[in-house]
Amino acid sequence: MTVADELSLLMQNHDDEPEAAAGQLRHIAQSPVPADQLGRFSWLCVHVIGEKYQRWSEAYELIVKASSAHETIPLAALRNAAVAAHLSGDLLTGLKLERRMTQHGLRPDQATMVVRAAALSFLAIRERAVDAAIALQTVVAAVRQWDETKDADALVAASLNNIVSALLELDDETLAQSQVREAMKDGAFAARELWHRAGTWVNHERADYLCALVFNRLGEFAKALEAAERGRQLIETHGSEDVDLAFLMLESAQALFGLERREEGAGWLRQAAAIAEGWDDESLKDWFAGKAKPLYSMLG
Repeated sequence: MTVADELSLLMQNHDDEPEAAAGQLRHIAQSPVPADQLGRFSWLCVHVIGEKYQRWSEAYELIVKASSAHETIPLAALRNAAVAAHLSGDLLTGLKLERRMTQHGLRPDQATMVVRAAALSFLAIRERAVDAAIALQTVVAAVRQWDETKDADALVAASLNNIVSALLELDDETLAQSQVREAMKDGAFAARELWHRAGTWVNHERADYLCALVFNRLGEFAKALEAAERGRQLIETHGSEDVDLAFLMLESAQALFGLERREEGAGWLRQAAAIAEGWDDESLKDWFAGKAKPLYSMLG
């Protein structure tokens, strides 16, 4: 099995057995990791070893070890190494890595925001939700001043998606705080803007899905319906993306139930379920069922 194969498997199952995944990452780092795999390897290090086990120094050391044979390190791997260094408390190394990121065409301020956004995606926890929200809005304000730089745009867009997704998982009491609510909306909109500069149509419709998730979670159902419809129209215009389409339909259904348009909502729910019925992936079916269950309860 190649390193690429091993990392592909880890990308799929690292959350199921994180300790086993951490052990596998340590094993992979014993030999140089191909340059085109360093982005995935380094992300797994910061996510599994750093975020899940708070061993940020080890995450940094594994990235350095795995990339030691390469003179030029891919931008995403440099970003992940900088995140691990900063969160381990090694500010000087983190700043040095940010400076190295400018060799890939980023300005120093862009490199800083790319790293800051990625680090925030690992820090959006309930106990510090307001602090994370304030930091998120700082990132959003900065990136809205950027000229187009596609590499930086794509990296920050992905991080904003991760930050907002983490906030979405927090409890209702936390999300009732105005700063958290506004930061979630600002982060989702900024991710959408960046993906429209740097991404494909699939990135665009998934950005609309994130907006729909946020507005439904916050009870702003008209805006959620608008975002979900934009995403569905993108799929209809550009091609087939049945999984994304089914989940967008769920968001449309939820928004319509919230707007007391129950018959329309039930129609989208039925269409989404019909699409999911044809999937072969049982874990994907289970995920869909978990998302759809609260909506079925609304039908009475």
